[in-house]
Amino acid sequence: MFFELLIKGILVGVAFVIPGVSGGTLALYLGIYEKLLHSIGNIFKEFKKSLSFLIPVFLGIGISVVALAKLFDILLTWNSFVVIGFFLGLILGGLKQIYNEAKVEKVKISSVISFLIAFAIIIVLVIFDKLRTTAGVEYLDINIQNLILVFFLGMAAAVTMIVPGVSGSALLIVLGFYTAIVSNVAGNILDFSNIVYNLEIIIPFALGAGVGVILFSRIIEIVLAKYKSQAYYAILGFVIASCIAIFFEIRDPGTAMEYTAQTPIFQNLFNYIGSHVWTVLLGLALGGAGFIATKFLSKLEFKKEK
Repeated sequence: MFFELLIKGILVGVAFVIPGVSGGTLALYLGIYEKLLHSIGNIFKEFKKSLSFLIPVFLGIGISVVALAKLFDILLTWNSFVVIGFFLGLILGGLKQIYNEAKVEKVKISSVISFLIAFAIIIVLVIFDKLRTTAGVEYLDINIQNLILVFFLGMAAAVTMIVPGVSGSALLIVLGFYTAIVSNVAGNILDFSNIVYNLEIIIPFALGAGVGVILFSRIIEIVLAKYKSQAYYAILGFVIASCIAIFFEIRDPGTAMEYTAQTPIFQNLFNYIGSHVWTVLLGLALGGAGFIATKFLSKLEFKKEK
């Protein structure tokens, strides 16, 4: 059980380093979402039971972020169409599962409204990001104001972890702190030549994430219990909109050496497709593989629940 939860935590942690991919979505697909919310929200009431579940999951997330942040930064720089294509397939493969979780025979108007609001929130974030003209922050000066800022960034990222379809990495990109937190710190946490700076950033970020998760997980668990249909339709809106958001994070590696400096392919989509046919085919193939993988995982989790 410990090893299984550790692996699932590692898979959820991948979402923190892939722009647009939500940790909450992967947790939902892996069958640990509601139990994760319950364990966090009741950690003081069911301390031993909660820790036996949370320790392997969060250990896996930590291992994933530390070990894979730099790797995925390299892969995204190499070819984001292929990498993001696979994760888009993973996300799309679980949409039916989210719909089934709503467990309604007749769709209510309140569920439709919650879907539209959730969808609109992500689209507004995408528009805001694309209209932003200022460059992202690469490094932060170590002072009390910035440490408080990093703490609240951790809280914000934590909320995205427990809300499927809302990506912590995408939020950091919109706010302009993805490079400063993920690429240059989490991705280089084992670079001992800069270990003091890395710890000065990662510790308040982790503390903020911990506080955020504890504060909001209980609220979301209550909402899921009382308004299950509306909550899952909102999740569906978040996830579908996040697929659009993820597409906008695909960039042309031929335009710059660093991923964050590369030109997004949507700016010249048809020209990119025409001149990168094999890349597009490989990305679509991996997207199909991701779609099938999620379908397979969903069936496994459904059988286990039965």
